[in-house]
Amino acid sequence: MVRIDEMNKRILRLLMTDGKMTYNEVAQRMRRSPSTIRDRIRRMEDDKVILGYIALVSAERMGMKVEGVLMANLAEGASPDGLRALADVPGVLEVLQVSGSRRIMIRLNAKDNRSLEETIARDIVPLGLEDLELRIVLESVMRFPEV
Repeated sequence: MVRIDEMNKRILRLLMTDGKMTYNEVAQRMRRSPSTIRDRIRRMEDDKVILGYIALVSAERMGMKVEGVLMANLAEGASPDGLRALADVPGVLEVLQVSGSRRIMIRLNAKDNRSLEETIARDIVPLGLEDLELRIVLESVMRFPEV
């Protein structure tokens, strides 16, 4: 397993800010050789420290004007494995099991409030969720640091 030393932490911070940085760009910023940076990144990928690279997309520019956080519980007899079906529901961004009185948290977006409510009623509640509490995100203060 790779050791996460200060150099690896610096590499990770750079890649978390811009995942498209080349080995050469990271090496220049860190004043190291590109081969050193390449080897370290590959080791972190192999050891699953780096899980992948994604594009951060503006939901608003994609026509998604509303973001909600749905808190809920699984109904008695409903399977937590059924929550995996949420990966196929348009607009679902994240599903977490959390502590508290409502144990499931679903972050989702939609083009408007009506679409959000329809998605919840049509695609989410039938999976065995109950005791729903929907919160609408008014403003994202900080989601992805330095982006």
